[in-house]
Amino acid sequence: MKYKLILPLAFLFVLAACVSVGNRTQLSVGYYSIEGDSFDELDQQIALHGPTVSGVGKALAATNVRMIPDFRFKSNGSNCRVEYARVAVKAHVTLPKLVGQKKLREDLAKAWDNLEQYARLHEAVHVQIADDYATKAEESVKNLPPQPSCDTLRSQSILVFRRLMAEHERDQLQFDEEERERIAQMVGVTRRFD
Repeated sequence: MKYKLILPLAFLFVLAACVSVGNRTQLSVGYYSIEGDSFDELDQQIALHGPTVSGVGKALAATNVRMIPDFRFKSNGSNCRVEYARVAVKAHVTLPKLVGQKKLREDLAKAWDNLEQYARLHEAVHVQIADDYATKAEESVKNLPPQPSCDTLRSQSILVFRRLMAEHERDQLQFDEEERERIAQMVGVTRRFD
């Protein structure tokens, strides 16, 4: 039973350690407080105070990502080319902060620590996915061929950016879907300590 909890955590530790967020990403972290003496009480607190995730409802943790494109073009008279392409990422991660953890029984405290660490790693992967898509968008726009007018190139850049942002959203949702089973296993293991 111990390995069922450790293996998912180990996977995310490795995944989070293998990638680093680029300097384009501005990351902020906020916390919401919860307290309780049992998993059911903690679960109720999360339902009351946790971040709201679209299509899910209240969650243990969440990441809100904004992509901000900065595309610049230069005309030489006969055609226009991409001179600069940068996509900034602003990510805000919301995590739980357990008040009075010392009051918890040792086994429940350890289970909570594992769940909290998993949430941190899970959200770190969301930030990494966003950073990867920002890089893809920059490269894709930079590689657009010159056009007769900057308006045409600007329109193409916007289309490329929107297409990649739609892919980004799908990949974020797919990651959550793949992790849903792993999270359910962790919650199930944690509930056994209640």
